[in-house]
Amino acid sequence: MKKGILMLLAGLLAGTVAFCAMRWEKEGHLHSSEGIFLDAMPELEWLKRDLELNDEQFSKVRELHLAYRPECAEMCRRIAEAHEKTEAISKANREITPEFKTALQEHADIHVECQEAMLKHLYRTAATLNPPQAERYLKTMLPFALDFTHSESGTLHGQ
Repeated sequence: MKKGILMLLAGLLAGTVAFCAMRWEKEGHLHSSEGIFLDAMPELEWLKRDLELNDEQFSKVRELHLAYRPECAEMCRRIAEAHEKTEAISKANREITPEFKTALQEHADIHVECQEAMLKHLYRTAATLNPPQAERYLKTMLPFALDFTHSESGTLHGQ
């Protein structure tokens, strides 16, 4: 019982921290000219710790991550734009029009482009690691890049 309450409190704390961080970022504080929070790159700390990266490896991974950030942000912007466009067209129509078909194709193309860019980034990063580290890194990260959750057999229609 105590363990469950502790887990619930930990989850609530994590959620609150995430909410505050997102709110802070949305207000532009993470993009300040000092870049203190962004430069700390807390998103990479798990990688350094779990894969036991040495300073040279971590420096290379950090460099690759920094270089990929703008590309990732642009992809996210384009995906959000494609989602909005596709959703607006889907609500305005009760059939698949040529415009709707084009929007669906553009949406799919952007997702493929994003996945390819992410996979290239993951493989470049893995190349800076030793074989066991690279294997563990890819085992952890590839499912996020491939994201088959919406199309896996049995998830929508049962078997």
